[in-house]
Amino acid sequence: MKKVLFALSMVITLGLTAQEAPKVTSAIIALRGNELVEAKGFIDEATDIIAGKNQAEIKEKILSKFYYNKSLIYAKIAASPDAETKALAADANDVAAQSILDLIKFESAAKKQPYTLDAIQNIPNIAFNYLVEASAAYDAGNFEGAYNGYMSAFELKKNELLGEYASLDTSLLFNAGIIAGQSGNVEASVDAFRSCLDLGYKGITYTATYAASGEPQQYPNKAAMEKDLQIGLATDPVIGEDVRPSVYISLINAYKKLEDTKNYEDVLIEARTMYPENKDLLDIQLQSFLDNKDYDGALANLDEAIVKNPTKGIYHFVKGNILQTELKDLDAALIEYKRAVELDSTLSDAMYMCGLVYIDRANEITEQMNNLGLNETRKYNALKDKQKGVFEESLQYFEKSYEMNPNDMDIVRALMEVYRKVGDYQKSMDMKAVLEAASE
Repeated sequence: MKKVLFALSMVITLGLTAQEAPKVTSAIIALRGNELVEAKGFIDEATDIIAGKNQAEIKEKILSKFYYNKSLIYAKIAASPDAETKALAADANDVAAQSILDLIKFESAAKKQPYTLDAIQNIPNIAFNYLVEASAAYDAGNFEGAYNGYMSAFELKKNELLGEYASLDTSLLFNAGIIAGQSGNVEASVDAFRSCLDLGYKGITYTATYAASGEPQQYPNKAAMEKDLQIGLATDPVIGEDVRPSVYISLINAYKKLEDTKNYEDVLIEARTMYPENKDLLDIQLQSFLDNKDYDGALANLDEAIVKNPTKGIYHFVKGNILQTELKDLDAALIEYKRAVELDSTLSDAMYMCGLVYIDRANEITEQMNNLGLNETRKYNALKDKQKGVFEESLQYFEKSYEMNPNDMDIVRALMEVYRKVGDYQKSMDMKAVLEAASE
């Protein structure tokens, strides 16, 4: 009787320890038939059974099959275009990713590694699922969800369990940084952009025309493109530009949003040092000098910009504005404004400021007139004639500016006053009528 009981006990024990195996097998069969509902049901049952056991009680071969096929099942659910199938598990791709990592970790300590390489080859598919989810979230205005999708793909591909197959896909990190900023998570945006720079991200693309289709083909790196070029599979290679300056600009703008002045200035200096020829960074630094009222720095920056952009009138205009309004050097300001107009005849603001320089000169003459004594009539009249001449010189600039921008009421006001000063009262009244018509 004892022998019978012992034998029965052995059967029960073996049955309990083996019950996860048929569930895994059934899940695999259902997966091969693309019966995802059934496959998920079986693999979930196996999950519950395995969770209640010590792993040492389970055969290595069964556990490897379990982790690998669980990943395949959930990855297929995540990638399914069918809404009902996707609804089987909202976190399907997370489960797929974790199952692959669990497999690799388990097999790294096992006697054999039957599925590790196959699992690693499936990593790009799971990462792609994350990007599909991110794109859908972005289109729906769910920027936080889109950010999480990009970051999940990035974290998966760089996971240390992948060993030599791990990769730092900084393009994912860069896009995550952009989307984080759009979601209002500026701190996350800063972290992403700073990491991109620290990791050496350049964003250079490698594209060539694929001979078989005549369509452009993008390559992961220069070596892959050159290989196809050498064997005649592709032609017309195109190497994109280094987008690193754009990453710096994104980081600088993020620090500005956070009102982090120190990091803003430090990164701006770092970027300008790295890319001294970049016009956008030059302009940002110029604006920084202006915001901080560092006019010496601004003028030095402008001189650099003028040397590097000799055909751009706007830099002469900004320099003239500083010289006139901040340093009160009217002669130097007028030189810059005139140079700006010479380089770009469409700069109505520069034309207008030329006129204002003459107004400032006329105002200086007014001060001289006011300082004269009552018996200095001759000097007074001479200064008055000189002042009229100055006003007349200003007219040509205001009139040209008005031709270019007739809707600018500041120009109209200036013309109304100058016409009155030179005695052309009819034109002054005409300008007044324009102001009244504009309800100004």
